[in-house]
Amino acid sequence: MILTVVSLLILVAVRSYAQEGSVISGTVSDANKEALVGVNVYIEGTLLGAITNSEGEFSFTTTIKDPIVLVVSCIGFEDVKISGLPSELKDLSVVLKQTSLGIDEAVVVASSFSLGHLGNNVEKIDSYDVVMTGSSNGDIYAALSAFPGTQKVGENGRLYVRGGDSEEIQTFINRMHVLVPYTTNAENSVQRSRFSPFLFKGINFSLGGYDAEYGQALSSILPMNTTDVSANDKLGVSFSPFSFNVGGTKSMGNSSLSFNGDYMNMHLYNKVFPDKYNWASPYQKASGQGQFKTETRGGAILKLYAGYDKTFFSQNITSPAARTLDVDEDNLYVNATLSKSFRNKLNLFAGVAYSFVDNDMKDALVAGDKYDNIRHEVHLKTVADKTFGKYYKMAAGVEAYLRRSEKSYDAPAADGVKGYAFDHTILSVFQNNGFMPVEKLFFNFTQRLEYFTCSKTTVYMPRFSVNYVPSPGLQISAIYGFFSQLPEDDVLAYGRKTLSQSLSRHAIASFSYNLSNLYFRVEPYFKQYAKLPLLREGNYVSDGYGTSKGIDLFFDGSVLHNLRTTIAYSWNDSKRLYMDYPELSVPQYCTEHNFSISGRYYIPKLSTYAGLSYTYASGRPYHDPNLSGYMNAKTIPYKSLDINASILIGPKVIVYASVSNLTGRKNVFNYKYPDTPDVNGRYVGTPVVASRDRFVYLGVFLTISNAHAYEVSNF
Repeated sequence: MILTVVSLLILVAVRSYAQEGSVISGTVSDANKEALVGVNVYIEGTLLGAITNSEGEFSFTTTIKDPIVLVVSCIGFEDVKISGLPSELKDLSVVLKQTSLGIDEAVVVASSFSLGHLGNNVEKIDSYDVVMTGSSNGDIYAALSAFPGTQKVGENGRLYVRGGDSEEIQTFINRMHVLVPYTTNAENSVQRSRFSPFLFKGINFSLGGYDAEYGQALSSILPMNTTDVSANDKLGVSFSPFSFNVGGTKSMGNSSLSFNGDYMNMHLYNKVFPDKYNWASPYQKASGQGQFKTETRGGAILKLYAGYDKTFFSQNITSPAARTLDVDEDNLYVNATLSKSFRNKLNLFAGVAYSFVDNDMKDALVAGDKYDNIRHEVHLKTVADKTFGKYYKMAAGVEAYLRRSEKSYDAPAADGVKGYAFDHTILSVFQNNGFMPVEKLFFNFTQRLEYFTCSKTTVYMPRFSVNYVPSPGLQISAIYGFFSQLPEDDVLAYGRKTLSQSLSRHAIASFSYNLSNLYFRVEPYFKQYAKLPLLREGNYVSDGYGTSKGIDLFFDGSVLHNLRTTIAYSWNDSKRLYMDYPELSVPQYCTEHNFSISGRYYIPKLSTYAGLSYTYASGRPYHDPNLSGYMNAKTIPYKSLDINASILIGPKVIVYASVSNLTGRKNVFNYKYPDTPDVNGRYVGTPVVASRDRFVYLGVFLTISNAHAYEVSNF
């Protein structure tokens, strides 16, 4: 199959080579007629473009025949957009005007990374940044794991940030909370995001230190903004050996209606590439999303979004007892947001979101048992912000999380159905203040107050940041603040009368350089945890604590023409006493050293992007009962070499292929030990490994009714 993929790529590349195209060329300079190096020049909504050389010159070829919008973008300068036919955009002379930062233009980049419209000039390629990142296979969370500060937990694919558990990261769509953003999957199989990257115009990943509007996240947040009203009709389909997708948009003047449908079935793929499981019924997922967007004559923007996923599979399991595990999950998410901007720089926002998740399992632990877990959440939020002149900006808001959790477990040998059902609410108010006392210096003071109904406790969380921007692209920042989050439902259910919210304190320093085609960041951090849930004498108490410190290094740029290189390194030292840990220890999901390097090379004559990436993570701790102490051993290091390619066969056809863990390395994530020793008095462990050693993906993306393939067809 790998040879087939490579052969296909070569054949497609040869075919692409013969395509005729138009040459887009020109020079870029500043107001003083000085050439600008490393300016990003690209066709809006596509991957097609180039970066200016030392003389300020750019040139690239496109097969697009229809009118386009050419974007010329550089940090510290205002974007320039030029419309016209590609054949007419030759020998252009573009002059960029330098921007002056006011309080509204200040962008705090410390401890955050952006993809899409929220990003810098290098990252303004929208959702294809996600598709083309390493071996992400179009998954948002897999793409973000290439950034520094994240830690490789290959057995589930979830995000773990700076020594924090995956539950400490919260996802928001259009500023509204998503209760469960991952799809369910079999044990030691990667869980993917429920959301297509094509849905979003901006993905802004914060590693910590976020402002007071966002709560209930101890470590990190992932806010994503959906696309705006579309002026054009779009329709596209994509397919792979295990999935089929169709999506599009109907434009209606000031409104647009979008849809997306996806079906995944791993039966055929498992036949060609068997994994380590005995499937009674293969992994299947059926999902659909719909979105309505409208802009009123008064300038108000209304967005309605609904998404539903149904996931199901069955596994034949032989140990410790023969049974057939059957999993069936329903996941529904709906939100509605309304925003309005006034001429006096007053902005109003209101939103409501509803999440429903029902996870139903049979033969979960023993043959004949039944497990059911139902979770509901209603999230309400209202925010008002206003800018006063050039030097002060203020925002204030209120929000509420209304939650209900139900869980039942019934086994043949059990004495009746066991479980719980309870409701709880979090009420909060927050307020942000942004100051620019002098030019190039920005202060931000935010505060958040939360009340938890179960324990009847209140938490006050001030947060501070200072940002100094001495020149375009150069920023020095410091962040300090307090954050809170409820323990997981299972923990709350058995200790909710006494448990309070868990707390964390972030201290972050940041130095970043972002000019033209080079981006570099150094960011040391320190996190301190308090009131974590801790299991003592069969009961949970809020006495857990811990620390996490480290440093992140990041480089992203185009040193060579048409080659974009990303290098990320993180060092983390984390220790915790929480949950069932008997002593202060490094959490099992933590890796001390994390390194990744990736390159993406564009071959204009072949209309091809080729990618290569390598990931390394040092060994993870685990508990070996044959040794003294807790978390007393380490696994072998994690290593993975991945390749991918995106090829434009024609104006409306893209072929994307990738191979993850090309060498088939058997990475070990943990060890499982039996409760009793063998005849020699030793415990023999079984390594925890991924369900398959490598993953091969081949997908075809077809645009049916749109200008060209690289303009997103879904939504």
